[in-house]
Amino acid sequence: MSDPGSNSPRLLVFGAHPDDAEYHLGGLMALYREREFEVKVISATNGDAGHHRMSGQKLAKRRKAELKNALGVIGATREIWNHHDGRLEPNLDLRWQVIMEIRRFQPDLVVTHRTNDYHPDHRAISQAVQDASYMVTVPPVVPDVPALRKDPVVAYMTDRFTKPTRLQGDVVIDVTEEFDIMLEMAHRHTSQTYEWLPYNRGIGPVPEEEDARRQWLRPHLEE
Repeated sequence: MSDPGSNSPRLLVFGAHPDDAEYHLGGLMALYREREFEVKVISATNGDAGHHRMSGQKLAKRRKAELKNALGVIGATREIWNHHDGRLEPNLDLRWQVIMEIRRFQPDLVVTHRTNDYHPDHRAISQAVQDASYMVTVPPVVPDVPALRKDPVVAYMTDRFTKPTRLQGDVVIDVTEEFDIMLEMAHRHTSQTYEWLPYNRGIGPVPEEEDARRQWLRPHLEE
């Protein structure tokens, strides 16, 4: 990893669950890594409730392995915080975790969910990032980690939610050439891509063979 004080761009992603960044920001992460810029993904929860047939530590362990496998495609670093899936709250402890992470990693760009996202965990980490954004520059707040001299830019992941407010993109980046990389990262989240999400959304049937699964996934990811 390059020095935090270097001039190279650094991307820090705060997702609520171990697959959120790859689904919603895979293209930008791939662009950064193609240019050998640092990318770090934080999953605020361990994902231990995101399935219909398994849960708890068994599922959390599986999703941790999937995250490692998926981000290995682009060589991004990762960290999973030990909050339970479905129970994340935008409290002071979470805000302090976010402040410490931003200060330590020193990103030029932070990306997270929108604060009006459908999922309470998504909203919680988004609110914590929003609340931390100015405070990262205030030395007496979380004094064990040196304060930053300026805030990083904070942006939102893409989503399709229209109520109460539709996403309005201020910056649009073409990631067409990175689509196959995005697909491969999503493909490696087997518990979500081919099990939980098809069950939860009522889509299927899902093929068993690996290449057939990639072809099945492609149109769903292109939507």
